[in-house]
Amino acid sequence: MSTRDIAYSIFNRLSEEQLKGFIAMFRELYPVVDEDQNKRDIAFQKLQALRRSVPEFDENKELEEYRKEKYGI
Repeated sequence: MSTRDIAYSIFNRLSEEQLKGFIAMFRELYPVVDEDQNKRDIAFQKLQALRRSVPEFDENKELEEYRKEKYGI
């Protein structure tokens, strides 16, 4: 039986909560490192380019207009 098979059999015996705990401990020992920071920066810049300002919104005015349309008040 290979090491991967042993690990797989152990993981299959763990409950969902135990597995979450194991993952939390494992992340402390081996933190996830994103080696492609440049890729993340480009994605962030694309998101920034999609940003736009939202016009001022007057809730009371909108509610009044909606009531006039719907109920004729």
